[in-house]
Amino acid sequence: MEGLNLIGTQPFDTARLKIRPFSIKDAQFIYKNWASNDNVTKYLTWNTHQSIGDSTEYCNSVVKATPQLDYFHWIIELTEIKEPIGDIAVVELDKDKREAKIGYVLGEKWWNQGYMTEALEAVLAYLIFVIGFEKITIEHFTENKASGRVMQKCGLNHSGTSKCVLEQKGGREESTEVYTITKQEWFAKNIRI
Repeated sequence: MEGLNLIGTQPFDTARLKIRPFSIKDAQFIYKNWASNDNVTKYLTWNTHQSIGDSTEYCNSVVKATPQLDYFHWIIELTEIKEPIGDIAVVELDKDKREAKIGYVLGEKWWNQGYMTEALEAVLAYLIFVIGFEKITIEHFTENKASGRVMQKCGLNHSGTSKCVLEQKGGREESTEVYTITKQEWFAKNIRI
């Protein structure tokens, strides 16, 4: 088995989105468009940003890590308004098993318009076809059913439930739904001969 083709966070476009590396200029949009919204962060492992400073610190940490070839974290920019509306990342990585776990967030204003499905489909293609991952896993809080529908639309299969402890939210325990897709499943769904 060949190793992963680790080329890091490369930019690409979809029909309506630019999937690209973070820029320092993104901090204001991160804060404005999703990180300061309790309705968004209630489904995430991290707390709502209380100030632009929180978003700037987060943005700077991502920008600093981006040159690493085994780091994958993108801004989701809506081409029509040239503004970031969310982000998507590999949050866990096992190079030996060639497995990755993805996390994502989208601003509430852009929910239920197909943007996250569009972004996730593109990132799955990149991670499986270009990088060479054999398996991708994504989890969502059980109550966030819309996120599960995104995963299903992208061909992921429900593989079980889990629990996570939210350290940043006082150690609260949250039930999650686990979805996976293998390289073979992705190819069967997307490649027609």
